[in-house]
Amino acid sequence: MDKIELTPQKIVKDSVTVWQDPGPEVDVVMDLKALTFRPESVGQIATFHVLDRLFEDEAVVALKNWHNCLAKGGKLYVVTDDFEYIARAFTGGDIDIGTFNRNHSHASQFDRQSLCNIIIEAGFAEANMRIWFDEVPGVLPRKHYELVIEATK
Repeated sequence: MDKIELTPQKIVKDSVTVWQDPGPEVDVVMDLKALTFRPESVGQIATFHVLDRLFEDEAVVALKNWHNCLAKGGKLYVVTDDFEYIARAFTGGDIDIGTFNRNHSHASQFDRQSLCNIIIEAGFAEANMRIWFDEVPGVLPRKHYELVIEATK
């Protein structure tokens, strides 16, 4: 399989959409922490706000599973909320507590370093990681409050 995206809606062009629940844009229903694709059979995995909905120990398990599914040279794109940005927006008055609770209150929060650390813990080499501060051209969009990290197996 060339490309999969872990999200309930189509975002990445020409990707198979995998989510934990059925939906109108979901191609495959699967446990996101334990994908059952053959080892080293997926060329690209793009995850959209999956890790921040998991507790940290679950996030590491999921990342190890995704690492196992990726082919050698395959790319993982992880998109989460950027806690540092959101905390500054809250303390600066740009967002209120209601907005935070509706849109950004998750099981886990990540800043750049903490997200990089668990990706490394899952088996990706730090030298093969890239932080994106804008959209990834031709691959995926990025919102101003998101972290996007690319890790190559």
